[in-house]
Amino acid sequence: MPTSPYFPTYYGGYSGEQNLLQDLTDEQIKIFGSDIYYLPRTLLIENGPLDDIIYSKYKNQFQVEMLLQNVEGFGNQSEFISKFGLRITDEIRFVVSERRWLEASAGYTLEIPERPNEGDLLYVPLTKALYEIKFVQRISPFFQLGKIYFFTITAEIYEIGSDDIDTGVGEIDEIELLFSSAIGLIMNAGGIGDFEPGELVTSNPGNFTAKVKSWNPDTRVLQLVDRTGNFQEGDTITGDDSESIWEVGTFDTLNNTNSAYDKNRDFEDAGDDIVDWAERNPFGEYGNFTGSIWC
Repeated sequence: MPTSPYFPTYYGGYSGEQNLLQDLTDEQIKIFGSDIYYLPRTLLIENGPLDDIIYSKYKNQFQVEMLLQNVEGFGNQSEFISKFGLRITDEIRFVVSERRWLEASAGYTLEIPERPNEGDLLYVPLTKALYEIKFVQRISPFFQLGKIYFFTITAEIYEIGSDDIDTGVGEIDEIELLFSSAIGLIMNAGGIGDFEPGELVTSNPGNFTAKVKSWNPDTRVLQLVDRTGNFQEGDTITGDDSESIWEVGTFDTLNNTNSAYDKNRDFEDAGDDIVDWAERNPFGEYGNFTGSIWC
């Protein structure tokens, strides 16, 4: 005896029942959810044998309502000290309607357009933090009435690197300036104009670019984030918006001015004291460890 055509479980589901369940799902999320900013990722890949990812850009954003599942606090509460410093791996889970997702994401370039993508970012106005999507559960519950009605997103607190965040939303773009790795350039005297925070600057020669974190005209210290290359002493730096022109004096690429715990310069100096970087073999009988012959 064939199954009932009016209440099918999987294949060829009845659209009336499916639409009712989708409407109820959307209504619950709209009532109890929040408007979340979704930031699609654009990968900049180096053309080579391994197709290495240089860094990521987040240039677009759109809002879609999501329902927070973490009613008792963050998941995976793991704060620990590693060799790279304090790590906070708070997790957050959201439910987003499948229909509303397709409507809100239409017109944006996504690696997998039919669902949220791992690696993209979520900005939550409630916590004022960015979260990186780690996993998207897309088939649970398993095809009720033959259809998927929502996605469950698991995201982890975003660890700021050298990614470019320029969405046009001030509170989101400010995160990059506050926490991204920055270097300070001490400019030579005699420059023209004042750089503006957030503007792009370009070097000549080299044609490298960076984004201005801050500029102090009294000390002539220009702090930059999101560099596309390495500046050199004597380079001319020009502001795209302010049209300021200054010459680079000195700088230290190992000194991250956005971190009070950065120890790259200390490690470099300590390593130079331990290892003999002369052309001779530092581990041979004529190196630092004299008096013994290595076989």
